[in-house]
Amino acid sequence: MKFHQALNQKVIAIAGTWDPFLPRHMALFKELLRYSKKRALNPYILIFYPTPANYIFEGKFKAYFDLDTRLEFFKHLGFNNLIVTEFEAPDLKRTSAEFLNELTRQTGINMTELWVGENQQFGAGAQGFLSIRRECTDRNIRLRVLKNSFLVSLDKESFYKDFNAGKFGMTSAIVGYFPTYKLKDGGKINIHDGVYSAMLRIHPFDKAKEITITIKIQNQQPDEFSRDCDYNWLVLLEKIDATEL
Repeated sequence: MKFHQALNQKVIAIAGTWDPFLPRHMALFKELLRYSKKRALNPYILIFYPTPANYIFEGKFKAYFDLDTRLEFFKHLGFNNLIVTEFEAPDLKRTSAEFLNELTRQTGINMTELWVGENQQFGAGAQGFLSIRRECTDRNIRLRVLKNSFLVSLDKESFYKDFNAGKFGMTSAIVGYFPTYKLKDGGKINIHDGVYSAMLRIHPFDKAKEITITIKIQNQQPDEFSRDCDYNWLVLLEKIDATEL
C-alpha cells in the first residue's frame, strides 16, 4: 500500500496579532478567502502572540479575544491553516530573514505570496518593512502591500477608549462580539481589574444555554466560582461600578 500526497504547496499568508477584530480586518479576511480560491492558493493565518507591542509598552494592551478565542474565530470564518508565532522580547530584534527562515524550518511551508500592511515590520528598526520587501524578492515570494492599513491603528485608538472603560456594548457594536476568553485552571485573563457582568457559554460564539453571572477579576485572575465543566467560555458584557453592587 502506498500513499501519495497531493497537498497544495502554494501558500499565501498574512500575519498579525488580530486583536481586536475590526471591520477592516473582516473585509481583509473575506478578500483573502476569495482571492485564494480564485488563484488556487492555500491560505495561512500567522498569529503573533503575545502582542509584541506589550514588550515595548509594558503590558499596556489588554486582550479583547484571548488566543483560544482567536483560533476558534478563524475556524468559524473558514480558515483551517493557523500558525501561532510565540513571541518573546528578544524576537523584536530579529531580522525578516531570521523570521522567514524559522517559519520554514519549524513549519515546513514555503510561501508563494505574502500580504503585509504598509506600516508592518518583521524585524527591528526603521528598515523593518524594507527588509520584508528585499527578502520576498530574494525568495521569489510575491508581496502584496495593503494600502491604508495604517487606518487600522486609528480605528483602534477610538476602540480602546471604550474597551478600557469597560463599555463593551460600544465595542461589540464595532467588532460584532463581546470580549471573550477561555476559562482554564490557573489560566490568566488579560483584562483590567474589576467586577463585570458576564455570560458563561459552552461555545464562544453560540448563545444557546448561556448563563448570566457577575465575576471579579483581580491581577488577571478570576475569582473562583462553581460552573458546569461544559461552560468553558467567559464573555464579558460590561464593567460594573462598585457603587452598583
